[in-house]
Amino acid sequence: MEQLWSDERAIEGLPVRLVVAVTVGVAALGIMMGMLAEFDGFGTTEVTVEVGNGLVVLASGSNESVTLAVVTESGQSVEDAHLLVTGGSLPLANGPIDLQTGPESNEATLAIDSPDPGADGHAALEFREGQSRGTLEIDVIPPPGEDLRDERDNPELVVVSG
Repeated sequence: MEQLWSDERAIEGLPVRLVVAVTVGVAALGIMMGMLAEFDGFGTTEVTVEVGNGLVVLASGSNESVTLAVVTESGQSVEDAHLLVTGGSLPLANGPIDLQTGPESNEATLAIDSPDPGADGHAALEFREGQSRGTLEIDVIPPPGEDLRDERDNPELVVVSG
């Protein structure tokens, strides 16, 4: 029995084996986490904007309006969403415009180059000197409490000076 307690050969390799096992385990965990990160959130749906009158609008000084509809990728209507219209290459004098779809509708109307640019939903365009066209960007803020998101780019609205 005394020889078993005095034998230290088994302990010499234990720390090295333990370090190797932990390293392999951490590497495997990293690979598995990377694989899981490729999956999008389960049960979430991407939303986007459809422009009813086409993506190009002529700003002729009259009250032009554009209908914006919020839909899912599969084309289902999304009610109670917010639309945030910001200047892309075309600055807006009245800053970002917040539009809201109603509880019974998935559409909102944006007035372009209207006689009353300070009113809600009316875009006050500021074409730069020599600029004849520009873009407005549209972001969707989905209604709370639903598994909807807006992570992909939405179509830009092109405005041409008339």
